[in-house]
Amino acid sequence: MPTSRIRIAVVAVAIAVLALVAVPTSAVAATPTGWVRVAHLSPDTRPVDVRLASLGGSSKVLAVDDVSYGAVSKYLPLPVGNYAVAMRPAGGSASSTPVVQTFVTVTAGRAATVAVFGTNADLKTKVIDDSLTLPKSGKARVRVVQASTAAAPVTVTAAPATTIVSDATTTTVSPYADVTAGTWKLTAVGGTKTTTATVALEAGQIASVLVLDDASGGIVLRRVLDSASVGGVPKGYLATGGGYLAHQADQRRELILTAGGLGLLAAAGLVTGVAVRRRARA
Repeated sequence: MPTSRIRIAVVAVAIAVLALVAVPTSAVAATPTGWVRVAHLSPDTRPVDVRLASLGGSSKVLAVDDVSYGAVSKYLPLPVGNYAVAMRPAGGSASSTPVVQTFVTVTAGRAATVAVFGTNADLKTKVIDDSLTLPKSGKARVRVVQASTAAAPVTVTAAPATTIVSDATTTTVSPYADVTAGTWKLTAVGGTKTTTATVALEAGQIASVLVLDDASGGIVLRRVLDSASVGGVPKGYLATGGGYLAHQADQRRELILTAGGLGLLAAAGLVTGVAVRRRARA
């Protein structure tokens, strides 16, 4: 086979391999994504099943099952757009009347928490924006979500005497504050009810501290991780839920590109080898 024909064959194989690599990579990158999770913060409401349905015409329904009081689900990665959110008693029929219905808008590169507050007789929903911009080196970021119905209003302080939120009514979400990473002693006071908790905040972490009712009529503090720079997760990605999936998608794209490059070399080597053998036999 003439040298020119060998080169044409190699180029043709290279183009074909690159085309196979480019299609899945561009398809992944073409869909803007945001993240949504659900927080069950109503003390006398049973565990719920949550369904999110796109209002943009898609028939796909995303589900989060059996979310109990005080729990915050993992993030769901969702294409940008508007979604209807319905919460029903866990295990109930999909046609049963929802305990709560609301709407959420998913924005590219942003995360949000759909929270249910209050008693079962007077449920309230709130869409809370979550931070993805990681704090500076050596810092952590924290906020307070006041969900107690037994002790409102509530004041939360960090020892020795830093007030994080003052006289916060139910559904109050404080602004995030960047703090030195380490172990913090928090105290929550609401009327005659008081509780303390030791909260560990590692460098790079973003956390929410929930003020909840406990089974004995008091209050309790619970830390929930919003985002973190761990395990090689790039800045701005979530280390839980959807962020982890986004990081995995990046890894898959890298593997596709690497495999494509190796396939290109192998294919070129195969074509050249066949041509050389044919020339040797000639």
